[in-house]
Amino acid sequence: MILIYTPNITPRIKYAFKHIFTRILKVPVSFTSTVEAFISHNSIKISYAKQPLGNELFIKSHELLFEQGLSDVEVQVHDWEETKCFFTTNDKSCIPFDMFAATFYLLSRYEEYLPHVKDEYGRFTAEESLAFKYGFLHQPVVDIWAYKFKQILENQYPDFVFPNKTYAVKPIIDVPSAFSFKAKGLMRTIGGTLKDLLSFKFHRLYMRFMVLLGFKHDPDDTFKYIINRQKQRKNKFLFFFLIGDYSTYDKGVNAQKERIYIPNKTSGRLLPSGT
Repeated sequence: MILIYTPNITPRIKYAFKHIFTRILKVPVSFTSTVEAFISHNSIKISYAKQPLGNELFIKSHELLFEQGLSDVEVQVHDWEETKCFFTTNDKSCIPFDMFAATFYLLSRYEEYLPHVKDEYGRFTAEESLAFKYGFLHQPVVDIWAYKFKQILENQYPDFVFPNKTYAVKPIIDVPSAFSFKAKGLMRTIGGTLKDLLSFKFHRLYMRFMVLLGFKHDPDDTFKYIINRQKQRKNKFLFFFLIGDYSTYDKGVNAQKERIYIPNKTSGRLLPSGT
């Protein structure tokens, strides 16, 4: 058990520390704001505050994890060995930056809530991100920080045994629209037909009516094939179907229609929606 001392235990602190210790390093963590409880703890203990209490592992805290709401946080990115870091600390801190505030900043996607230039769909683009601007967009920096901090803890507490982390493969199939032509409704079918005619997509027009008349299989309806394939595999697939309302950018089919069938991940069968 790792004990964290901080003068004010906030939800942001719990979130950031539990992500590093519980989710990545697989070590339980608890929190205290009582100095006596912290001093009497006989395992790993870390103080997270403006000043250390004694000779314990100390991380100088950034104000971000003690705040509520949003603020225009100043971020200056620096090199740290083979990776990057920000929210730098002082010489008393066991690491050169507040990795927990930085972790919260990245995992909460804090910068996306601040004023920024949106793309044509109203989204935050990668080019606007801190990671893109400073060249660490393709680095799992939070995990890198966690394992570097683990080395610091192992040097300080050589008798403490960290559990080995195991991994598993979970294939995921994203299905934004279950079918190309089926279950689209009369108006969408008429609109698609006109669009095919105006753009001279005669092969697509032919396929559309062959599918609707039952002479051909819908090209996107591959679910039975996928389920039969997964029966031969150890790792089972997980399907994500878009079942939200039809909108400007979401073009899925109505999941409430009785003729729509979706895969059942446990039995490997196709079941009607709503079952």
